[in-house]
Amino acid sequence: MKTRILLGAVMIAAVAGLLWLDWHIEQAEEAGHKWAADIPLAVPLVPLVVVLTALAFGEISRLARPCQVRLLFVSGLLGALTLALFPFLAHLTVLFPCTPEGLTAMLGGVVLMVFAEQMIRHGSDEALRSVAGTMLAVVYLGVGGAMVLNIRYEFHVPGLVLFLGAVKATDIGAYFVGSAIGRHKLAPSISPGKSWEGLAGGLAAGAAAAVLAAALLPEIEMKPGYAAMFGVVIGLAGQFADLCESALKRSAGAKDSGHAVPSFGGVLDIVDSPLLAAPIAWLLMQELTWVAH
Repeated sequence: MKTRILLGAVMIAAVAGLLWLDWHIEQAEEAGHKWAADIPLAVPLVPLVVVLTALAFGEISRLARPCQVRLLFVSGLLGALTLALFPFLAHLTVLFPCTPEGLTAMLGGVVLMVFAEQMIRHGSDEALRSVAGTMLAVVYLGVGGAMVLNIRYEFHVPGLVLFLGAVKATDIGAYFVGSAIGRHKLAPSISPGKSWEGLAGGLAAGAAAAVLAAALLPEIEMKPGYAAMFGVVIGLAGQFADLCESALKRSAGAKDSGHAVPSFGGVLDIVDSPLLAAPIAWLLMQELTWVAH
């Protein structure tokens, strides 16, 4: 438990530092500082997205092996990284136009790349399973990463803080409350450790984190009641996302996605909830305009 708390605090501090640096660069650019104008927005977050996507792809590849699914590593990893970084690349160069047509063309290119690796390296051997499994990993990691960056670009760092705070506070609350008083199983066939008590505690923590973020960050134009509602919805999405990852692990007979982070398991065990909750958060922010643009 001590190791988990210590490593958790270190990871929170590291992410907070990157978010502060990104916010500082944007504020300096708006103030007219020339040095900041030459630095693309979200640059401090790009290395983090690259590292987490690469490690998570490797973990999914290892989880697939007991299921007799061979992921196409080169094309799959390149595809996941390209998709995850699409918002950044679209702001950086005209080669990646940030339009539905541009995204569709990029996805088509990824599919062709995956098929090419399959045929060059393995011919038709297990083609359906390999291509399908690889594309699942590409979309799973790539869309989640891209939506996190989209939140940053459209709603700036405060919007990203609101989202990450709500979804991870739910994870933390669910873990500690479930460990302390969890009695009634939430989804025993998928994740035996999860409980209804943990879910309730997690949602309360997510709501509290969203209310706190809205109170401390003036850029977030959200009343306390709406903030609490946002935290609950994002918390629910994050917990469902966690169950999705648990289903993949259970099918592979694994307790954790990997061993990269002591006491936590793998990288995918940490980023699973933000990956699938990010599209929900983006939609809420878009439709309800709760966050200042």
